[in-house]
Amino acid sequence: MCPRCRRGPRGLRVTTARTGSTDRRGMALFRRNRSVTPLRSGEKAPNFQLSSAQGGVFRLDMRTAHGPVVLAFVDAGGEGDGLLQLLKDHQTELQRAAVAERFRAREESRASGEAYLRIGPTVTTTVAAVVRAKSMEEVRELRDRLQLPYYVLWDETGWVSGMYGVPEGKTAVALVQSDGTLRWFPAESLGAEQILRAIFPPREEGQGSGA
Repeated sequence: MCPRCRRGPRGLRVTTARTGSTDRRGMALFRRNRSVTPLRSGEKAPNFQLSSAQGGVFRLDMRTAHGPVVLAFVDAGGEGDGLLQLLKDHQTELQRAAVAERFRAREESRASGEAYLRIGPTVTTTVAAVVRAKSMEEVRELRDRLQLPYYVLWDETGWVSGMYGVPEGKTAVALVQSDGTLRWFPAESLGAEQILRAIFPPREEGQGSGA
């Protein structure tokens, strides 16, 4: 097994980030495979863990246990500032959307007599920026400059971005649902309402009304 990978819950392999050092071999591997085919919407999102500028380690499967996760892939150079600011401005709405969707699912289950399965002790939408940077200092500078209230993660070698099929110099936004299903959004024309609709789909006429 890869020395930087280990088995997580349910046999998922977790890709880890090495803190305070540069994995030259990992960087070379990423550069050779930068043209990897991007994951498609509807596929399962690869699990990973990365060091956070807030301290500690972020692990994807630990966050999806509590609700959807929005991932923003950016470089530290500033090209993704507008995207990160948009997610900052709408973070509260995104968090509330997950709570509203779970409440709706519970009420509809009660009305239909079906069993309701709750995932995790709390429900929220997690927002995280996956930042390709040479050092954690660059990642912290980005977080502080934009005053980002959500997770800002250091993708040291670009391995996680490459695993998702996001090449260097590109920005991308993905939503990972609680079941691990991936959905991509166009970063260039992204509006928060697109993500909100994915978390909280519009109700069809008569749905949930007993009709």
